[in-house]
Amino acid sequence: MTKPLILIWSKDADFYLLLSYILLTEGFETAIASDEDIVAQTSGKPVRAVVLDGGRNSASAAALCTTLKSNEATSRVPTVALVSSGEDRHYIELLRAGIDESFVRPVSPAHLIAYLRSILATNQPSAQADRGSLSLSFGELEMLTERRTVIHNGSRIELSPIEFRLLSHLFDSPGRVFSRTELIEAAWPPNLIVQPRTVDVHMGRLRRSLQKLTGRALIRTVRAAGYAVEF
Repeated sequence: MTKPLILIWSKDADFYLLLSYILLTEGFETAIASDEDIVAQTSGKPVRAVVLDGGRNSASAAALCTTLKSNEATSRVPTVALVSSGEDRHYIELLRAGIDESFVRPVSPAHLIAYLRSILATNQPSAQADRGSLSLSFGELEMLTERRTVIHNGSRIELSPIEFRLLSHLFDSPGRVFSRTELIEAAWPPNLIVQPRTVDVHMGRLRRSLQKLTGRALIRTVRAAGYAVEF
């Protein structure tokens, strides 16, 4: 069985070697990414996730995230940032760039491994994948669960693992207002520390994607309470 490949970008050679060793012992394959060829490296191999080690280079990590998320071939590859404590400004830049998840250095290896395994579980191929994947319908929307795809009147969008889990949870009870805590429990791996503003950024992205697809604002923000989906 082929081991899942994780691409690592880091300016710290010692940290790269340590992280690579940890991932290798947990059953992953790793490769180092370069600034110039990160898109070609990500699209040219079966990369399951990209880890951007910001450290003191958080601005560069945000720029690389923007590059990956703006390229059609790499936009749906889950991207993880490792940021230094106190780098709040760069943390916001990474969220705006489209980062899927962030961890503060020094990161707990167990937390990072748990997140990467959650990605693999979400993207696990199945025998149904070739037949179009398991399909769920909600009003005029159809969700292909194994492809993280939402279809409306023949048009479709693909969502990140986190955003697809958020939408699936909202669809469980249309009209119900889910708190940020409930959404964190539903969409993120357990034992991860996720800030409420991280939920807001992902929900903002999800709302824009659905509005572009359907022409309607399906997700409603309830001040001081949370979010709800309405058809």
